[in-house]
Amino acid sequence: MFDIDAYLNDLISSCLASFGDRLLYVGLQGSWLRGEADENSDIDVMVILDRFSVEDMDRYREILKKTGFYEKSCGFICGREEMNHWNPLEVCQLRHTTKDLHGVLTDHLPPAAREDEINYVKLSLGNLYHEICHRYIHADRDKNAAKFRSTCKGAFFLIQNLHYLESGRFVLTKSELREAVPAKDRRVLELEKLPDGFDFEQAFSVLFEWCQSAFDRIDKLSPEKYQIRQLRQDETDTALALAWRVFTEYESPDYAPEGTEEFKKCLNDDDYLAGIRYYGAFDQDALIGVLGIREDRAHVCFFFVDGEYQRLGIGTKLFRRMREDFPGRKITLNSAPYGLPFYKALGFRATDSEQTVNGIRFTPMELAEDGGQDG
Repeated sequence: MFDIDAYLNDLISSCLASFGDRLLYVGLQGSWLRGEADENSDIDVMVILDRFSVEDMDRYREILKKTGFYEKSCGFICGREEMNHWNPLEVCQLRHTTKDLHGVLTDHLPPAAREDEINYVKLSLGNLYHEICHRYIHADRDKNAAKFRSTCKGAFFLIQNLHYLESGRFVLTKSELREAVPAKDRRVLELEKLPDGFDFEQAFSVLFEWCQSAFDRIDKLSPEKYQIRQLRQDETDTALALAWRVFTEYESPDYAPEGTEEFKKCLNDDDYLAGIRYYGAFDQDALIGVLGIREDRAHVCFFFVDGEYQRLGIGTKLFRRMREDFPGRKITLNSAPYGLPFYKALGFRATDSEQTVNGIRFTPMELAEDGGQDG
């Protein structure tokens, strides 16, 4: 019976014996990492050396043969410089789908931003769409149907990364991803398991229509699509209505009833609202996000992004635009528990422990005069 742990230990020991301190990293990928391997599964291992040559390839091949199960060996090996210059579009996928066994992968990856992940998904979707359309037109039905299930197998990685962009949660396994994604994604994930003699025309339509809708989903992910600006005085009522709607639809369950009443009272209190400067995010003419900051104390009073538009980088852009008007100021806010990770990513730090006032739980936070991180 194959023992993956014993195999990996032998492989790493042999690599250390052969390469010594030139061995910078070894990591596990693929179905063995996801816990989905069977007797036919490849063993996907990633290796990074301080430098890489053809001679190193020969040595690594002999190590794999000596370790055993050579016919199942798979994966990727490169030098440090190649990894440092790797395409940033693939960094997110590497980071989330590789388990460190020797060394730390993130020490060797190039910088990557959310925009790179969006472009990775956009490129992957474009390749899939081109492949299925080209084959549908230029290949006969039997060849098309024969390759269809393997094509759908690759859609797993596309849906995995699209779900991460939309939800903020990277789901590693296929079984967990099926439970996490909406029905339209789940139908595509099930296509690779179609039985022999499946209805090709129907299955193709499912994948084709999903690809078309996914282009729209990716387009929404780009923060460059949305306009960010300071609001006019005649737009403040719309901003307050958005704040109340988002609060009641998405956030009020996290508060005691008196907390909801307190927030409603604040939004109708002219004294509370006096001196607040408003910033808005727009999808064409529709207001989809609002940030209100008290000008005298540089204190953020409220910040909301409509639920459909969350996790698209819009909140970060709102904060960046606001900070342009408050250079060198120490900006403060009170964060609800679920907002702490977002504000910490922007560079805020807690200045006190959690407090509860009028049913509202919050943690006082501040952004240093240097502006912190961009988030």
